[in-house]
Amino acid sequence: MATSNNPLLKGFRGHINKTIVVKQYPGDRIIITAYPDMSRVKPSKSQKVQRSLFKEAVAYAKSILADDSEKQKAGNRLSARTGSLYHALLKEYMQNVYS
Repeated sequence: MATSNNPLLKGFRGHINKTIVVKQYPGDRIIITAYPDMSRVKPSKSQKVQRSLFKEAVAYAKSILADDSEKQKAGNRLSARTGSLYHALLKEYMQNVYS
């Protein structure tokens, strides 16, 4: 891990060709790290279940946003939201699953 004060990296974040990762922290700190090797990491059973559930939630939200009439109904139903309609639909799906 290295820190940098290079003005070219100011405002840049993310990976570069999956070799290094540039991270921005408060106080104008720029951290450069190696891209993580996740090839040996095995997700647990509960992680697999949660990822599958989230995948279903994303499909649900995208299907509603693709249909204009459903999108309008969802917008009216979730009018008290603070974020985007997409995120409100994800939240709605997850809350329905856990209730």
